[in-house]
Amino acid sequence: MFWRFGFNNSALDSLLDKEDITLEEVLEEEDVLQEAKSMNPKLVNFLSKLEHIKALLNYITANDLEENQRFKYPFLASEIIACEIQPIIDAIVIEHKQDLLVPFWSYLDRPATVNGLDSLQASYFCKTIGILLSKYPIEVMAFIQSDPENLNKILSHLQTSAIMDLLLTLVRMEELPEGKGVVKWLSEHGLLVNLINRLDPSLDTEEHSIAQQCICEIIRMSQTSLPESQSIGINDLIMELKSESTMQKLAKFMLDPEAPHATSTLINGVSIIIDLIRHNNSDLENDPAVAAALYDYQLTATPRQNNAVSLGEMLKVMAEHVPDFTHLLLKPRSVEGPIQTTLGELEPLGFERLKICELFAELLHCSNMSNLNEVHYEQYNAADNNLSVGDYLKSKFVENRAMPVCIDLFFAFPWNNFLHYVIYDMLHQVFNGRMDIGLNRHLAISILKDGQLTDKIVIAQKSNDEECAKPKGMRAGYMGHLTFISDEIIKLFEGYPETIVQVIKDDIDMEGWNGYCQNELKDTKERDQLPLGGLRPNNEDDDDDLPHSEDEEDEEDEEEEDEEEEDDDDEVVMNGLIENNVTAASQYSRFLAQRGEDGEFDEDEDEEETNHWIAGRDDFTAANKGNSIHVNLNPYEEEEYNCNEDEEDAHFTPDWTRNFSKFSQPSSLRRIPSHNNEQPKDEDDDDFDHLADAEELERRASLRYKIATTNDDGQATTITKQPNHEKEEQEEKEEEEEDDFGDFESATEDDFNSQQQQQWNLLTENLEQLDINNKSPPPTTTTNDVVRAIKTKEEDGLKEYQHDEEQEGEI
Repeated sequence: MFWRFGFNNSALDSLLDKEDITLEEVLEEEDVLQEAKSMNPKLVNFLSKLEHIKALLNYITANDLEENQRFKYPFLASEIIACEIQPIIDAIVIEHKQDLLVPFWSYLDRPATVNGLDSLQASYFCKTIGILLSKYPIEVMAFIQSDPENLNKILSHLQTSAIMDLLLTLVRMEELPEGKGVVKWLSEHGLLVNLINRLDPSLDTEEHSIAQQCICEIIRMSQTSLPESQSIGINDLIMELKSESTMQKLAKFMLDPEAPHATSTLINGVSIIIDLIRHNNSDLENDPAVAAALYDYQLTATPRQNNAVSLGEMLKVMAEHVPDFTHLLLKPRSVEGPIQTTLGELEPLGFERLKICELFAELLHCSNMSNLNEVHYEQYNAADNNLSVGDYLKSKFVENRAMPVCIDLFFAFPWNNFLHYVIYDMLHQVFNGRMDIGLNRHLAISILKDGQLTDKIVIAQKSNDEECAKPKGMRAGYMGHLTFISDEIIKLFEGYPETIVQVIKDDIDMEGWNGYCQNELKDTKERDQLPLGGLRPNNEDDDDDLPHSEDEEDEEDEEEEDEEEEDDDDEVVMNGLIENNVTAASQYSRFLAQRGEDGEFDEDEDEEETNHWIAGRDDFTAANKGNSIHVNLNPYEEEEYNCNEDEEDAHFTPDWTRNFSKFSQPSSLRRIPSHNNEQPKDEDDDDFDHLADAEELERRASLRYKIATTNDDGQATTITKQPNHEKEEQEEKEEEEEDDFGDFESATEDDFNSQQQQQWNLLTENLEQLDINNKSPPPTTTTNDVVRAIKTKEEDGLKEYQHDEEQEGEI
């Protein structure tokens, strides 16, 4: 933010300097929100004026704004207040409450409609109230509680989701020290009664859904199962909800046989009861999954007082209505007949029957809570003795055959896995409960004896096998759950052979059950224990355990050897790459060393070595330098020539085996002596001086003063030194006549060898006839059968060197 560092060049500051500036002009600026968040002093002073605050609140709730202001201004106004500018908040809540807050709250006085308030406008209103509650909770709550009708105003607009959030915000204020007593005030003014009345089956289903959401949210905020979780604890709303009167009223709404929307009431009412049980489970601390967390919490926090919520009244009321719920399982109100499915025409289970089964499962969980099965707890008169609340529910289950009816639904709807899971949960609770006390044993016997569970499992297995044997047969959808249920029954029989098995053995087919356990169930469990898709083919540990033949072992050895060879080859390649990189690095260092101070290269010497470095041929450069003596002694050495200037710049790999091969070339272009009379170019030629030995240097020194030539008959003659002016004219004439290139002729190897021998003899005779004391200029050699060739570097240097010596002699 640039304004924090003194770089504020906002146009808003210039605009606020004007005297007749309006709020609309300020809101039209693009950076008004950013400046408000940074608490721009000029903007804060401008917005803190009473008329501007009133205008901002009016923008949020107004319905008569122009089209270009309808969405922009309410958003900007709510965001500016959300910046929590202290002068604005103080003016609304404390200083000018009657002028600002009261008219703003009157937004809830609007009549309730079917569609509710405008959702966007209501969200801005609730956001603003939430900001005021967070800054001044005591003052704002005092304002809301000052009028008993304020709660009714909120409840009249619950169909708007933002208003429902505002109600839950008021309930959540109980967590703050400043908000203590809010829940009690809400309960005293009939919040829960209003919500329960909205579950009336004669009302619309939308009202049922709204009431269910509000009540379930209040239950979650008041949970007592997890002490470490945030909660407002036990409060008046929860105590009123679990009371017998409230539960009786709710059960009446749920079981009304004539109401048009009784099914919707039952579905939403069951959801409320399930949440009430799950979030107030007194035995959750005995669960090993949360025991450690609860222990740590008790060491670091103060436990809540009266942490357990007694659900005995709720459980008693639900137990009394078990017959009605069981009747709905047999004759549901929401199912009118079969419907068309992908498997043909089938009778649907219906959401109503599924929810009743879920209710039975949760009631069984609640009946097994320790505080509902204590001896000193409130007891109810049964036929023989006094029962606890938990056993009273189980007695109603046994009396009305609730569990056998659920088992029948399990097998009647083989494709509804939601139902299968719920029924399995119920059976798991019963079979794993204690059989020595209470009525849990009677409930288990009712399932096995009245429900004929084992016989139905055997029949279902046979029916499934027959269906799978057909060409297009499908496995029944409950077969997986049947395996789990069978395991539970086996554990029950093994644990209580006398208490359970001896009682039911005459009423069920034990022989068929044992056969099923020894055959079908055993095969199924063995198949389920195998890895899905079979064993891994590349599992080395498994392969080591399997027996191998000799051929297989030989193949494995060969494969290992091939892998080792591949690894060796890879190592050689890597070493070669490393050596090449090292060689390239050394060549590059020499390449850089050849640069002069100005960063340029010598055109004569460095160009060839540069090309060699680029081509990676450093060894060829050294070999070429070593052969310079041979080139000087044999002026007819064979060289490649290309007259194309573009190709001269290209690098050609030389044939470094020439003059050393015993095979001759049939035809080639060779150099013939046409520049023997030329003198060395420069005495400082590095290539010539450094590569020649002592004898060669002495011979070249003698050639500077006298060179013997031969006539056509082979006689040696001596040419005296010419006058300076005549010699200069002759040299200029020769330079004009000579070209840089000589003529070339094709020659066979025999001609080449004979001429080479002839020239060598000539050179030997010249050396013998040398007279060092004779300072006359050497005679020139003329040949009529040769053409000029390319001048070598040594010949150019020799010519220039002779020219300098002649000038010194004249002086």
